[in-house]
Amino acid sequence: MFKECGKYAINKSGGNGMYREEKAELKDVDLILDFKLDVVFNSKEVASMERNEMEKIVNYIEEEIRENIDKYNLVYDDDTLVAAYLVDDYADGKMIDLIYVVLDKRQNGIGNYILSNIIERNFQKLYAWIYKENEIIMHMLKKNNFIIEEESDFKFLMKCENDKKENNDIKIKLFKEEVDKLAKKYEINYKLECKMG
Repeated sequence: MFKECGKYAINKSGGNGMYREEKAELKDVDLILDFKLDVVFNSKEVASMERNEMEKIVNYIEEEIRENIDKYNLVYDDDTLVAAYLVDDYADGKMIDLIYVVLDKRQNGIGNYILSNIIERNFQKLYAWIYKENEIIMHMLKKNNFIIEEESDFKFLMKCENDKKENNDIKIKLFKEEVDKLAKKYEINYKLECKMG
């Protein structure tokens, strides 16, 4: 489970039982850029593009990362960085923009743990654009109830309805967190009782 604090922890098997999650900072832009470019340039379609088109992609991705750096999350096993991910608003739900597991940490279930926790923490529909040839991600998403919603020349838009009985509890918890932030910001004392379950 995720802990309620500035840093989160993700359940894992083995070791101390937890991955540690931290928000990315400006100093992490190059690292995340490397991760995203690894995903993008491993696509056959992108790898076959002209050099100037590739440069446009790199510039666009770097700009997007800088503008949204506070939305990226870094995942650590003890003090070792093992993954990064981004979930952002999209249409009527959330877009899983990135789940990247460091190369030598793959095949250890880290991506599955991150995806499971994203699903668990959100009550909205979830989406993910994936390259068609990325069979590992396709399998992971299908295993977690994602279906193909749209198709482009070289990508699929995958969608998960994320319809689970805990969704109302998640909504209440998120609402309470927002009220707590506002109360603290404006120094307001209040009492909000929520019955969950």
